Amino acid sequence: MSMKKSLVVLLLAVSLMLSACGGSTKLPEGVDVDISGLSGMVVYGKLYDMVTNGKDYEGKVIRMAGTLNEIPVKERGVQVDTLYSCFVADAEGCCSQGVEFVLPEGGTYPPVGEKIIVEGVWNTYQLYGLDRYRLLNARLL
Repeated sequence: MSMKKSLVVLLLAVSLMLSACGGSTKLPEGVDVDISGLSGMVVYGKLYDMVTNGKDYEGKVIRMAGTLNEIPVKERGVQVDTLYSCFVADAEGCCSQGVEFVLPEGGTYPPVGEKIIVEGVWNTYQLYGLDRYRLLNARLL
């Protein structure tokens, strides 16, 4: 097993142990998974689990913190759309993950690079034959 995979397995185990402790980690009203306050490596482990097992989170309200990122979608070299994501970097800066989010119609996205906390409903879809994940009906806190 590679060093990176070993690290991810370890992080997932620690993340699961911490989430099983209960008691002092009360979720905000209406939120199923809150990773906005987790530290670098633990948040990466949880995000890795969410992306790897995305269907397990379908329909759940997720809250996360990160930096706004903009992703141009191109077809035949022409930009046809823009996706927005909450980009989360781990403590070491080696294992980063972004989760797309969609604000309601008319919502205003902050400038690229701004720190954000976003909350929305986890949704799976396909883009160019690949499984993708996003937060729908998202709101910025």
